[in-house]
Amino acid sequence: MQYDVCTKVMMEKCRDVILRHWVGIPVLESRLIDPLPQETVSLKRSDYSVLVTDEYGVRKLVLLEIQTRWDKKIGLRMLDYRSRYLLEYELEAISCVLLLCPSPQAVDVYQDNQVTFRFQVIRVYDLDAQEIIDKGITCLAPFVPLMQHGRELIDEADKLIYESSAPKIDKADMLTAMAIFSGLISPSLPGYLVSKRRDIMIESVGYEVIKREGIIEGMMRAQREGIIEILHSKFGHLPREVEEKIRTYTDPAQLRILLINAATATSLLEFRRKFE
Repeated sequence: MQYDVCTKVMMEKCRDVILRHWVGIPVLESRLIDPLPQETVSLKRSDYSVLVTDEYGVRKLVLLEIQTRWDKKIGLRMLDYRSRYLLEYELEAISCVLLLCPSPQAVDVYQDNQVTFRFQVIRVYDLDAQEIIDKGITCLAPFVPLMQHGRELIDEADKLIYESSAPKIDKADMLTAMAIFSGLISPSLPGYLVSKRRDIMIESVGYEVIKREGIIEGMMRAQREGIIEILHSKFGHLPREVEEKIRTYTDPAQLRILLINAATATSLLEFRRKFE
């Protein structure tokens, strides 16, 4: 569910950039179209059906499915979507799968005894994160953690979004999406990213997902234990009442201040003075 929220936000706000850079369409304008009416309970639809007008004035459909993991039935589903939308709209259609996590089973063709159907698979994990940073493509920065060299470039991707000229709510959504996507490669990265930008992320609808997943509480618990560990290693014995009081803190901003004070204090007395 948390990844559904992310992909919905990305498709609402960044679909033209995704279509231009990854699908290869010179987009002039695009809009999401409603799914086809459900005639039966089994009728499915593409994740995102986009009506695109390119720079040459040509209208076409893009049927895009975003997958965190590979599903062996994806080719047949994409063929189903394509047939239904072609019958309805009678436009050229491009079928794409945006695959976020590596899979040796991923293929770009469905084949049976009568049909061979090819579709585009965009393997995000094979793309180079450095290109996103070098070109300053803010809308693709949330995917950086999943890409080649992404771990090393997370701070640069975070900075690219945070210092962009995008509206504050868009920054909040993109930063939150990046934090959630990063959970696909590391359980600790979402908490790290949230600790840096919680002040702006709280404006995003995706922040509620982070809270539900326990990322915030896990991050704060790790910070509290980290402060106590630093004090123990620097000053040895730590009064019980100090430990207990540190464990009562639930505000990330206050915990950051405590962490800085613990790291810079030259004595336990100095830390306690600032602490109290």
